[in-house]
Amino acid sequence: MNNNFVSPILMVLVVVLVLLSIVAIFYLYITARNRERLALIEKGMDPNLARSDFWPQVGIIAGGIALGLMVGDWMPGGYGPLLGALFAGAGLVVYGVVKKARMQKRF
Repeated sequence: MNNNFVSPILMVLVVVLVLLSIVAIFYLYITARNRERLALIEKGMDPNLARSDFWPQVGIIAGGIALGLMVGDWMPGGYGPLLGALFAGAGLVVYGVVKKARMQKRF
């Protein structure tokens, strides 16, 4: 069997399948989000409750790690990574407390 012909066809097939998979994932994500929002509206709830807090949490984690590494760099002993994890966790705890207080204040 001549591999010079099979290899380009296989490569094109893999690229097409990867692109179709990415499009399918985005389609499923958007339709699921719309269904969830419609279900919240039908129940009389605020549809903005379905918003994801992923990016604010990523920012808090990154900021906490950076702050912890800076503080760990100033301290003797090389505790930078440990302080980075500690500050990232503390930032998420503070975010959770503030978010919970805001949700209780809203209702």
